[in-house]
Amino acid sequence: MPGDQPPAQSDAARDARDRRRRRENFLADLAEAQRLRERVAPRRARMARLRQQQLLRTFFY
Repeated sequence: MPGDQPPAQSDAARDARDRRRRRENFLADLAEAQRLRERVAPRRARMARLRQQQLLRTFFY
């Protein structure tokens, strides 16, 4: 049929869509874990935040 896409393109599009969905889920889980870690260990989280800020302040482009 002339209107159908070749299977390789639809498979590639489906793979890309699945990859984006998995990445989105991973990033959401990572953010949730970071929020939980901040609640459980506030001092450690605060020190990690300060270290990250210091790293960004001293980074040269």
